[in-house]
Amino acid sequence: MSRATVSARIGIGAVVSAAAAAAALGVGVVPWPVVGGEAPAVDVAPAPAETVLACDGPLLALGRSAEDASGLTAAADPRVVSGSTADGEPERVDLAVAGVDGAAVPVFRQSPDGREAVPVAAASSFETDDLDLGGFAASECRRPLMESWIVGGDVTTGSTGILLIANPTDVNAVVALDVFGVDGRRTPVGSDAIAIPAGEQVAIPLAGIAEGEEAPSVRVTADGAPVRVTLQSSLVRTLEPGGIDLQPSVAPAPVQAIPGISVTREASESENSAGLVRLLSTSDATATVTVLPEGGGSPARAPEQVALTADQPMSVDIGGLPEGRYTVLVESDQPLVAAAWQATGFGAGSDYAWYAAAPALDAPTAFAVPDGPGARLSVYNPGDEDTAVSITRGDESQALEVPAGGFASVELAEAGVFVLDPGGSAVHASVGFESGSALAGLPVERDAAAPQDVRVYP
Repeated sequence: MSRATVSARIGIGAVVSAAAAAAALGVGVVPWPVVGGEAPAVDVAPAPAETVLACDGPLLALGRSAEDASGLTAAADPRVVSGSTADGEPERVDLAVAGVDGAAVPVFRQSPDGREAVPVAAASSFETDDLDLGGFAASECRRPLMESWIVGGDVTTGSTGILLIANPTDVNAVVALDVFGVDGRRTPVGSDAIAIPAGEQVAIPLAGIAEGEEAPSVRVTADGAPVRVTLQSSLVRTLEPGGIDLQPSVAPAPVQAIPGISVTREASESENSAGLVRLLSTSDATATVTVLPEGGGSPARAPEQVALTADQPMSVDIGGLPEGRYTVLVESDQPLVAAAWQATGFGAGSDYAWYAAAPALDAPTAFAVPDGPGARLSVYNPGDEDTAVSITRGDESQALEVPAGGFASVELAEAGVFVLDPGGSAVHASVGFESGSALAGLPVERDAAAPQDVRVYP
């Protein structure tokens, strides 16, 4: 395993701004005239930079050693799929995991082709059948960020959560953790300046920072260098493993779409509620939660309006849905973060998944599909007109018709790297996996290689 020395040149761009300062000097009662106006601005596309995607390393088990109840060990290695639209494979390096010997976190780097960005994608999947960890999980390799939100924390009896914070750059980072719970926001003691060394992943047990909370959400704010954040979670019910998951971070927005939630037959027939939506806003807000069935038509249940209190997570029950696939739409008058939890059931061999909100895609984007059962791409179309998207892998392409205000899905028969072209529309998409004992979902992110326009004031 090599220690990563990934360039901190995650993205480049220049912002040049000029502002006028004025001072007024009164003469008698006659003020100086004031001249004002809006400065002209130009949006400039910077040259593309090297793209860096950090993945999840091995699944970690907590407290397997009787001598060290808080110790971590590697429990299952990832099955990684990566690729780009250029010839050859992106360069791979590995990060170390602090305190876990031999563990490696894959990181992929892709350089631009001259002044042209090269789309790249990678993803991983995990499967394990241990007494303390059992189930299936999948995750997308993502860009590091300066701010990350984890919505679906759980520290109830039988649940284990581990916050994974990776620094794929060659610059040390310091992060601050804010925990949101029943009493609002707080910064746990010792969590305002946690060092994340360059080229390392640090694992933090959720119970250690969210004591007294049953369903916390966490904000991770980085300084010095961006970081990638994932919440690994697992569940054990009366000595039977009840699933594993790797939950990605999400970004606040007034509208959140969560496509492709799978409800199995066992879940639909269960007496227990097998689904919920977790919401959090930093302001008092009103939100409407709508559940849409595949193919369009009326909502699967009456839209539910909920009142959110600033800094306090709230869960909305969406259990009892018939077998099928669904999209959850959350609309609010304030920015919020959202994720949906769904279980295959509650008996032996069951699994669960946290489906994170997916961003709007208005340009072609590459996405990776790792190995896993029943892989499908789900696409939600928020527009007023039907649209057609294309899914391409190599020389093969297929079209998917998506109804206005609804969603559609298509089977992905093989693992690999694909390109989704929304065809001029703005859509939301996710990749889901489903079987009787496996459930996972990962949102399709915006093209990580595409440089973002920079506003310049000449």
